Order: sequence, then structure tokens, then C-alpha cells
Amino acid sequence: MIRRYRLVTFVCFLSFIFVIFYETKSLKDNISIPQPQSQSYRGCIISLIRSDPIVGLNRLLNMLNSLRLYFDNIEQYPIYLFHEPTLENRIKEQILSCSVRLNIQFVEIVFNYSIPTNRSGYSQMCQFWSYDIWFKYTILREQCDYVMRFDDDSYLINSTQRDLFEEFHRNQFDYGFRIVYHDNNGLDFLKENLRQFLPSNQTRRGCVMSLCTNLNEPNGYDGLAVYNNFFLMRLNLMYEHTIIKEYLQQLVNSHAFYHYRIGDANIQTICLLLIDKAIKITYLKFSYNHNVHGAAELHASFVYYHNTALMWQLTMKMPNRTCRKVLIANEFTVIEKRIE
Repeated sequence: MIRRYRLVTFVCFLSFIFVIFYETKSLKDNISIPQPQSQSYRGCIISLIRSDPIVGLNRLLNMLNSLRLYFDNIEQYPIYLFHEPTLENRIKEQILSCSVRLNIQFVEIVFNYSIPTNRSGYSQMCQFWSYDIWFKYTILREQCDYVMRFDDDSYLINSTQRDLFEEFHRNQFDYGFRIVYHDNNGLDFLKENLRQFLPSNQTRRGCVMSLCTNLNEPNGYDGLAVYNNFFLMRLNLMYEHTIIKEYLQQLVNSHAFYHYRIGDANIQTICLLLIDKAIKITYLKFSYNHNVHGAAELHASFVYYHNTALMWQLTMKMPNRTCRKVLIANEFTVIEKRIE
């Protein structure tokens, strides 16, 4: 009798386990669990960051957290933070702790400080964004099909409302920008250098959508520039046209970035203008700020928020102000958005 009772109990137990397993499996099979979409392209976000543990860190975290809050499908895209060896490990740990659920990769770079210059770190920064990131370092070519630059002192102020990478890939764009302006820094050198670089018997003219400039006529290049603290680009555009590397290489060989006040915005724009075939350039519509300069969605220029400039500067000097937060400057105040 006891054996029979034990056998019945054991069979009931096995039946119970089977029912639980079956019901659990059925529940899992019927619940739609979101999964990252498989993509036919690789998008990367890139930024050159400072080692400053207060102002620089606050600005960087503000940028990163704005991407977390407002960039559609941000979890699908790695963020490569290029930095000098002076960035301490404790700051890296703080960046990872204070920027929520982002795929952040640190990439160490080395600047050449042996070339005499009176431009401090600005010359190294300009050469990095013009030449080094494409031709000195190989990580982007190994990991990315599209790259989006977003500087550490810029930040989104509301939703992009769509995945910029997906839109860019779907429309087969080559280059996307947000703002165009004219930069006259080093313009005399740039004009003369282009005259020497381009064949004298060929008149060259280039356009960024409807905005055009001569490159080597008597009047020459007029300073037309894409404001490139943000851009989105098909990476192979830099490698498909040999004239781009040739132009940049002769600037690097002559230490032009160190000896002349030329900016990376002009240089990147000239590279686009030197391409002798039609490329698909687009104006991207979304709102973002550069510190206390704001660019609304449909505006192709910045507005300076002079009423909140001092408040912004003082806030950025306070330690740990943007950990898991986004601070947004507008015309009258600074708004705080918390990230859970």
C-alpha cells in the first residue's frame, strides 16, 4: 500500500512538472520580446573628448545622455570616444556610470606636440578631424559603414523622431549636414594652396546642395563651410576618391594645421567640393544645441541665448551636474531632464 501511494505521488509530481514546463514554454512562445533589429549596415557615433574632470566631463555626459533620451534606436549604435592618454580610468568609470545604457567604446589617440605652433591643442584637433581619424587610425574602417560626428559640447534638445542612420542608409545618401556658414580663418592660405594643388588649366567649382564656390579661379575659394560639429557620412566616401587623400596629405606634410589658422570645417567642405562626380548630400532636420547656441529643426543657423549664457557657464563648472541628466539651454532658462 505504501509503495503504491509513493508511486502515485511520484507520477503526480512528474505530471505537475510537465504541466508547468508546458505552460511556461507556451507563455514564452506567445510573448513578443523586443529584439535588436538585424541591420545590413553599421552606424557609429564618434566624438573627440577632453580629459577635464569637471567642465569637459559635464559637457560630455550632457551630450551622451541627450543621445540616450532623444536619439531613436541609440542602443543599436556604438559610440566611439577618442581621447588622449591623459584621460584617467576613474573618469572613464564615471562616464560609464553616468551615461545610461549606451554602448561606449574608448579609443586612445596620440597627438604630435613636437611641431612648434602657437595654436595650442586646436591645431591637433583640426588635423585629427581632417586627416587622422580617416587615414591614421583604422578602427572606423573596420567597424563602421556610416559615421556620425557629435561633439562633446553639443546635445540634442528633443527627439530626432526617426533613426537618422536608417533614413540615411535607406535614401543612399553620402553626406548629411545641419548648418552651413562661411569661415574666413586662414582663407588666404586656403585659396593659394588650392591654386597650387589644382591644375591651373582647369577651372574648378563645387557646391554643397545649392551653395556653390569657386576653388581655383582668381577669386578662389570663399570660405563656404559645413558646420561640422555634427555631420553624418558614408565612410567609404573618404576612400573612393584619391584626390581627397592627396589634398589632405600635402596639408599634413607641410604642417599646415600647425602653421596656419585653418579649421577642420573648411577642410572637410573642400574635400566634398573636390569630388568630381555627383554625390548625394542632404540637409538633416532635427533640433540641437551647441552649448548656448541653439538650432531649431527648420533653421540652418544658430541663435545665441545670451540671457542664459552665464547660467550655463556657472552650471558646467559645478562637479557632477550632468550625471544621468540632460541640461538644455533655451532663450530664458536652463531646463533639467532626469534619466531613470
